[in-house]
Amino acid sequence: MIAENEQYESKESFYYLEICCRYVGEKYGNATISLWTNGDYVKLSGILSKHTDIQISASTLKRIFGKLKTNERYYPQKATRDALANYAGFADWETFSQKHARPVKTEQPKQQEADQKTEEPAAPAAEKIIPKKRSWWPVIGLLVAAITAISIWKFSEKEQPLKANTKGVAFICNNPEGENPHSAAFRMQLPGDFTGDTSGFTVDFNDGKVEKKIIPGSLLTHYYEIPGRYYPILKYNGLTVDTAFVYLKTNGWTATVTMERDTTRVYPVNNSNLFKNGKMLVNTKELLQAGVDTNHTFFVHFANTKPLNINADNFELIANVATSQLRPGVRCSQVNIELYGERSQHSIILIKPGCVSWVHLRFSEIFLDGETVDLSSIGTDLSGGGIIKLQVINKKVHLLVNEKLLYKTSYNFPLNKLYGVKISFAGIGTVNTLLLKDLNTGERFHDGF
Repeated sequence: MIAENEQYESKESFYYLEICCRYVGEKYGNATISLWTNGDYVKLSGILSKHTDIQISASTLKRIFGKLKTNERYYPQKATRDALANYAGFADWETFSQKHARPVKTEQPKQQEADQKTEEPAAPAAEKIIPKKRSWWPVIGLLVAAITAISIWKFSEKEQPLKANTKGVAFICNNPEGENPHSAAFRMQLPGDFTGDTSGFTVDFNDGKVEKKIIPGSLLTHYYEIPGRYYPILKYNGLTVDTAFVYLKTNGWTATVTMERDTTRVYPVNNSNLFKNGKMLVNTKELLQAGVDTNHTFFVHFANTKPLNINADNFELIANVATSQLRPGVRCSQVNIELYGERSQHSIILIKPGCVSWVHLRFSEIFLDGETVDLSSIGTDLSGGGIIKLQVINKKVHLLVNEKLLYKTSYNFPLNKLYGVKISFAGIGTVNTLLLKDLNTGERFHDGF
């Protein structure tokens, strides 16, 4: 039940809700919300759950976006609004609202002219009325002034606070390295001349969990539970200020399972028998013993995270893999390969052609999202097996599957040393062979293969 003050707020805040819905529509990749089908709302529900860890059903989304008509306009609770704002690129609903202040209503020139006409006495019937020439200069002047005001607002909102308020702010992890699981402790240091609003700081933990506020002088801990190297980000009013790293090491290969909508726990698999006939995989029996409900969508993460004598900006990865066959919860047959550098990573998702909306590609600072970029050339079905080759030469990237070039790009921010690899499958997949090779020194990593 909504509290009385929230009911009042809801009546005053549909202005913000409509703007936020437009933001969400643009991020989703289809700004024409009126044309959305039931499938769009189901898909958006899954995207929001994955992005924010908040479950918003398709029917609730239909009420929010006006697809389902009700007697009174539906206004969602704060947690839902926070999730929508976060997906739209803001820390929370409050931050979003502050950055979209309702404009002051002013009488439009056309209306003023209409009012003036109604007050003028009617002309005599015999008198010929000569229409006055209408000058457009006042309207043009107003448009120029409005454009200038918007430009100034964008600069002051997005650029100036970052330069004026966050210079010298430091984000520190007290215990960045550990085994799995690991509770990392973070703190933030402010310079003595900081004059901004300290409530505007949040942390994106880089593991898919919801951002949290961080207070100067206080300790903030976060629980990491899947091996890998993470790059948490300190933000101020939604803009990046500083980054850190958290490194969960392994002793050889490990397997951990996550469930699609289960954000409360992970399922470690017995690591003593990951290799069967020279191939790395887990079978249904091992998953059931780990407590995994194999009738629902699950992801198996194979990780080997230890410092390697391989340059992450000059290497070649060759992986012979087979993704999952069709099974409950698995339609797209997805494989994700992540390679960890010092302060950033390379990450590729390969998936069936009909599912390329879910594709992500990251090469250091270069990030592409299948929801907003046409990545149809990346679509590939590896359920029958295939060879993935990722070649990086002096920060120039070539991604090939079965010797066919799917994508190429280049990046600027170096990854330097390689700190491990993670290969994840939707459902049950197999790594037949894996080779990592430094293209300068010839150093090789093929642990277990």
